[in-house]
Amino acid sequence: MKKILILFVSLCFCVTLFAQKKIKVACVGNSITYGYTLPDRETNAYPAKLQKMLGDDYVVGNFGKSGATLLNKGHRPYMQQEEYHKAIDFAGDIKYVPQREDVKYYGDLEANEDKSHAAISGEDRTIIGKDVPDFTYGVNLNLQWKNFELSVFGQGVSGTMTAFESEQISAFMLNANPREFHRGRWTQENPNPRAIYPRIYGGHSLDDYNQYFSDYQLFDSDYFRIKSISLGYMVPINVVKSWGLSSLKLFVTGENLFTLRADDKMKDFDPESPSGRGLSYLGSKSVAFGVNVSF
Repeated sequence: MKKILILFVSLCFCVTLFAQKKIKVACVGNSITYGYTLPDRETNAYPAKLQKMLGDDYVVGNFGKSGATLLNKGHRPYMQQEEYHKAIDFAGDIKYVPQREDVKYYGDLEANEDKSHAAISGEDRTIIGKDVPDFTYGVNLNLQWKNFELSVFGQGVSGTMTAFESEQISAFMLNANPREFHRGRWTQENPNPRAIYPRIYGGHSLDDYNQYFSDYQLFDSDYFRIKSISLGYMVPINVVKSWGLSSLKLFVTGENLFTLRADDKMKDFDPESPSGRGLSYLGSKSVAFGVNVSF
């Protein structure tokens, strides 16, 4: 009886130990795993949500390293980071590396997908814009009143879209400089779902988040621009003759001083820029003062 009791206690102890052993899940990766930019990442990062979903029978470890690139290549290889060695020591029963399509962060672009049929073909293509205007126009105005004269030349287009990509629109893409309109991006302080730019990622060529082409990168490039404006004043002849002159005219001219845009987002772009990548900047503005003298 004593042997049976000892055996029964031993079995119970082993079962208890087995029941107490939890399955370890090691989540490794870069900023996605780490929860970079997430408010309260300890709670909102996906490893924490995975822990809550799996329950008490699992232990989920977050071994994400913000900014790491490839596993053993790139500018910050994951295998050279402290988090990698912690993941090894953790000795997880399950190792999980997230795929980008499995993860959605606040501030990312969302795609509206047509799932009415599974196969994707050329029939799914939709014309969403064109960069050839329906109408191009110009205005040339010349006014004269007493000794003053004013001339204005403006031009514009209607019915056109401009598509920007890569360095032209993405902040820090391939070391491109950010633009003024990036200041209106989605942030924790500006959690506007209709912000003019999504949250910003790093500029590494592998960081292609929010950079796949979509109609988000289309701008309504209709505009009207005052290309040149000139105001002149002809000094009265009786005055200039007393100075020993035949004529004297004072004038001021300006170029590209005013532009009206259909799309407010284009205030940091030149609406005359062609579609594509690369960098183009606002057309330069200039003001000049001058004097025409005849003796």
